Amino acid sequence: MPLLSIVQVHDPRVRWGVHAAGVVRIIPAAEWRATPPVDVLASLGATPRAGARTRRVVVVRGAGGRETALLAAGSIDISDVDSANILSLPAVLSHTAPQISAIIVANDASLSLLLELAAVITPDDLGVGEELCPSRS
Repeated sequence: MPLLSIVQVHDPRVRWGVHAAGVVRIIPAAEWRATPPVDVLASLGATPRAGARTRRVVVVRGAGGRETALLAAGSIDISDVDSANILSLPAVLSHTAPQISAIIVANDASLSLLLELAAVITPDDLGVGEELCPSRS
């Protein structure tokens, strides 16, 4: 099976990753000056841990080709994942959480979320009167 390079963030709430091909750069959070960085897990309902500090952001090419910074509240690594270990979500979940494209099963059987970069919502994506929520349906 082909291998896919994944940038994984070991967030204390849940490990998540993105296709490495979609990552533009990884920088200190203080260097990101554009729109506020996105805490993808918070948009899914996971609140940040008390006292947690984000030191870096993973800058990705998101919707419309725009650069978006994703908060990285944990260590970051790049790994090659066998495509057979990337499991599609059931339809009911993919509709309610479009930011998640799949589940990655690591060699140690641990799981992480694979994000769909085109579905990550930033504050700039919202129209007047809309609220930031996991599902825009």
